[in-house]
Amino acid sequence: MRAFWLLGDHRKVALRGRHDRFGRLHRLDRGGDLLERVKGLRRKLATERGVIIPSIRTRDNILLDADTYVIRVHGVEVGRGTAPPGRFLAIGDGLDAVPGQADTEPVFGLPAKWVPAELRQQALVAGATVIDRSSVITTHVGEIVSRYAGSLLSAQQVRVLLDSVKTTDPAIVEELGAAQVSLTELHQVLGGLLHEGVPIRDLVRIVEAVTERARRSKDTEGLLEAARSALAPAISAQYATDGVLPVIAFDAALERRLVDAVHPGDDGSVLGADPQLLEALIREVQTLSVQVEQTGREAVLLCTSRLRPALHRLLAPSLPRLAVLSVSELGPQIRVDRIGVIN
Repeated sequence: MRAFWLLGDHRKVALRGRHDRFGRLHRLDRGGDLLERVKGLRRKLATERGVIIPSIRTRDNILLDADTYVIRVHGVEVGRGTAPPGRFLAIGDGLDAVPGQADTEPVFGLPAKWVPAELRQQALVAGATVIDRSSVITTHVGEIVSRYAGSLLSAQQVRVLLDSVKTTDPAIVEELGAAQVSLTELHQVLGGLLHEGVPIRDLVRIVEAVTERARRSKDTEGLLEAARSALAPAISAQYATDGVLPVIAFDAALERRLVDAVHPGDDGSVLGADPQLLEALIREVQTLSVQVEQTGREAVLLCTSRLRPALHRLLAPSLPRLAVLSVSELGPQIRVDRIGVIN
């Protein structure tokens, strides 16, 4: 048996698994649909995020276990999972009622179990959600690519995107040049938006906002926040369900204290509050986020505009999937459902 990996252009994204001796995806792609699903994932992300991720190819690695795959970004392992042949991944309720190989769902970290194919119906009857192996891997790849979309965006891609805007809205690109915004600065803004899960489909609106802000200051954080402000209705809408946005908010006194602690740093604003307070804050946000996820929902953290960049920078390492929104980013169609308060 041999191993494979899926590799992006310029060795950017990789996912390793197994080939058989004829070079086919014998173990991880039994049924033959994994690569097709990954291709579909690339199209889906291009539509949703406004950027095309690197193409994905296969490479060999005989060092991996037979049922293991590894995802790499820029040559660094960022994800790993297992996908035993002839089994389905069961998550949710009823796991104790079905025999199988215990595991953890790779995206959300939920308890899971790989159950034999012949017990799939039994797992469904027990109340579990049952997922085929190709879906597990594709979902994992999609989560990783979304999380690292900012670093996967190249300067050349930004140039291509800007050229497309120039074709339809040449005056906007001319104004961008007149404001002396470089390709590097625009690249940083677009990468920052993608890093925080904000699509860059509406490039015209982004360029307009960056241009207007750059006439006053070309501070990267300021340019990024200007772009977010322009996209505010779309940002809040992507996290809402039927117009309702579940939020975790701050006690007013604590929020004022945190705002007073914001100060400039080398890479943007940071929180200079007491370390013990910040550690307690991170723990409290983690606890509330888990409680919300257990109800099947996903909340955002809501704060003032001045606090938002520093707060995101503080929480991102521990809570990479948590969206941090400012109150100014709430669209007029959004109704806030406050489901937790940090005090």
